[in-house]
Amino acid sequence: MAKTGSKLTNLSDLELVAMASSGEQTAFLILYDRYKTGVSLHVGGFISLREEVEDVVLESFQKAFSQLETYNPDYKFSTWLYRIARNTAFDHIEKSGRVNSNMPTHSIDDADSGVNDIATNAGNPEIAVISNQEYEKVVAAIAGLPETYRKVAQMVLMDNYGYQEVSQELDIPLNTVRTRVKRGREMLFKLLETEDEND
Repeated sequence: MAKTGSKLTNLSDLELVAMASSGEQTAFLILYDRYKTGVSLHVGGFISLREEVEDVVLESFQKAFSQLETYNPDYKFSTWLYRIARNTAFDHIEKSGRVNSNMPTHSIDDADSGVNDIATNAGNPEIAVISNQEYEKVVAAIAGLPETYRKVAQMVLMDNYGYQEVSQELDIPLNTVRTRVKRGREMLFKLLETEDEND
């Protein structure tokens, strides 16, 4: 099982989790590949700065992968993973003290995830995998958004524009950009979560 072939990528989450728990590195990569975009969108609902979103996403996967033995297979893997990501985002916001005004001010009602912090290993080449299939799924989902949100979502999520840049480019207020990105992310997350449940 040294290669990532179609047989492995077609495995269910439960099968991949079992393989990952036994130390199969390819299973980790496939799970990361499968959920990176969805987790990024989910975290982006709480944190606005792209660089911080990327850090929290990486930390979320590291926490999940280091705590696979706590995963209960009676529940969907994606639900468990998104919960870890949400709690990691809340922890990040609390630690930063919401100093950055570009961060949303969501209420935090259960920030204690019960998952131990682990060191970030940003240099890990295995975590640098980008999923073409996941990318295409998000592009298609963005194309299906209402026109009000489509352009802003495209610019921020796919073209890496900052909020201020979008505001200037489209000649709309900064708060409008934030609102449209937030609502667009929520719609995309629901679409991707529905697709995950149907897989």
